[in-house]
Amino acid sequence: MNHLILFILLVASYFEPNEACKENHVVIHNELGPGKILQLHCKSEDDDLGIQKFNYKAPPSIIRFHDSAVKLTTWRCVFRHGPQMKSFNDVQVYRAGRRLVPRCGQLRVWTARPDGIYFKRKLQEPLKLKFFWNKDL
Repeated sequence: MNHLILFILLVASYFEPNEACKENHVVIHNELGPGKILQLHCKSEDDDLGIQKFNYKAPPSIIRFHDSAVKLTTWRCVFRHGPQMKSFNDVQVYRAGRRLVPRCGQLRVWTARPDGIYFKRKLQEPLKLKFFWNKDL
């Protein structure tokens, strides 16, 4: 019986998610301050969203995707702001952990503020400072 369960899990891990598996979301907010623009360049191994610019308190950037059952999904975003976009950080905004079946309905919330980049996994959690801004010379 244990072998049958293991076999079913292994077979299921090779199929892409279906309608029952909810999309994962990476949500990025600009809270840098009035008149401050956040520039993002987000990409995964399969997708490049290009350079996007967001005004303060504009609707957030939302990356919607399903995890792959075959390879781990990873999204990276370069956050930039300030004069000549010299304040920056390259952040791994999502990485699927090792598992037999894809993750469904994952949430990652990132918020750019003047002192750094904040993060939370659940809407009801408070944001926590995760990264300070680097400066281009």
